[in-house]
Amino acid sequence: MVSKPVKLTKEHDLSQFDCGNGPLTTWLQKYALQNQTANHAKTVVITEDDSNIVIGYYSYNIISVEHSESTPVRVSKGLARHPIPVFLVARLAIDNKSKGQNLGSRLFRRALLHAAEISDQVPIRAIIVDAIDDGARKFYNRFDFEPYPADGLRMWLLLKDLIKTQQTMKLQK
Repeated sequence: MVSKPVKLTKEHDLSQFDCGNGPLTTWLQKYALQNQTANHAKTVVITEDDSNIVIGYYSYNIISVEHSESTPVRVSKGLARHPIPVFLVARLAIDNKSKGQNLGSRLFRRALLHAAEISDQVPIRAIIVDAIDDGARKFYNRFDFEPYPADGLRMWLLLKDLIKTQQTMKLQK
């Protein structure tokens, strides 16, 4: 059994986490809590059963992207030429021992739901992810993310498209 996603705290055991990607593992173990305390990035974790052993996480923050030629037309359309606020899913990783259980997809869906929930309090135009490789790019494609014109590993989804999809899924239930 896996816990519900919760905000990272100092009580969580990060020492056993290994997703197979050095920078993602190191960031969680050494920098996630520090970034959270500094209010730079927030991290949400899932744990094994009733333990505090972290088996997956995503971190996020709100950033702005420039209104430029490299910004997708649907992101910038109808907006003044000012920075555009977006929800950035900065990192997403599952421990190697927990892979194959669909936890990455479930945790990413939670990140998307989180973006939609906070959009009532924080202006968000789109959700952005930075895929670390082609496999991650394919993963995000399954959620209808599209590549940025200037960088195929940076991907985006309009918040209004996410909300429309969520409403359609609710109606179908």
